Amino acid sequence: MKYIWTEDTGAGLHYWELVNHFLLYDEYIVESKQSNQGLLDAVRAIDLSAPDHYFLAFDIVYDNMDIMNKYLDLVELADRSAGKIRLLDTTCFEYTIVAFKELINWTESGRKDKISIRRNILEAMEGHQINLDKITDRKTLQYLMGFKRYSTERVMKSLAYELTDQKEWSVKGHRMGGCWYKDCCVMDWEENCRIKGMKGKEKISVFLQDEETTRIMSAFP
Repeated sequence: MKYIWTEDTGAGLHYWELVNHFLLYDEYIVESKQSNQGLLDAVRAIDLSAPDHYFLAFDIVYDNMDIMNKYLDLVELADRSAGKIRLLDTTCFEYTIVAFKELINWTESGRKDKISIRRNILEAMEGHQINLDKITDRKTLQYLMGFKRYSTERVMKSLAYELTDQKEWSVKGHRMGGCWYKDCCVMDWEENCRIKGMKGKEKISVFLQDEETTRIMSAFP
């Protein structure tokens, strides 16, 4: 069997289910291990004598030491697995949302301040963290200073939630909002939909073929 294991629940888990369905033709079993620790514990319990293969969607965030300590443990376990365990090069689910090039166009977010902050933060991304030295905009720096426990992951979560605050596009619940993958924009009553005419399958395909997901998917055979 082939598995995709993630620490994500809710919309993050749903994202991987959509990846499996639309990009991997349901060849994998997608499971949530509920937390970073839960994922690490599950990997430690793998029977490497079995023929199964595991792809781990573990958040890699350089400025969160707890996450990085667990990540290093996972790297060591993967190195001893003879290729049966592979770590995906992911920052976090929310980063795939924030980095999606059509995000503002599709959601029609009116949060001009957050749109500007998003642009500045994406330009400052290096590897799996925000390079604060690259940010000179005062409002963006004030926004980042407002986090009590700052990390790149927390920033991405906040931006993703604020820029998809419409129910139909929300990524905060148990599943991604219906407009990401349903035919809502082909209905006659949806006169104000900026992407009117795109069926759900077309929309989710555009999203999953965006740069960040495409980069992550390069690890799959």
